[in-house]
Amino acid sequence: KIVKKILYKNINLIIFLLQFEKVLFQSLKGKIMFDEKIINTMTDKVNELIEKYNEVCEENENLRNELVSVKAQNEAKSNQIMRLEEELKSRNMQSEDIFKKIEAVLGK
Repeated sequence: KIVKKILYKNINLIIFLLQFEKVLFQSLKGKIMFDEKIINTMTDKVNELIEKYNEVCEENENLRNELVSVKAQNEAKSNQIMRLEEELKSRNMQSEDIFKKIEAVLGK
């Protein structure tokens, strides 16, 4: 769920950046003159968005790596559980054999 949430954030951010770029391009295409303050503000906002995007990508990669690690740990635990279940079955059979021998000795 976390990975899907992060991916969804990434997609929304990319869509926003593309829409912003389109609006900016259309504005420039229409030869609307921007004063330097507006251009600097817009540049700062775009840089902030790119920085946030990079942070989200890094977080996404970290979560992906964590997921791989947790899956590997889960696999190891599953294997350990299976081994212990087999060992338990074997010991139960040994116990039954011992009880049968004791019953046989006591029954004589």
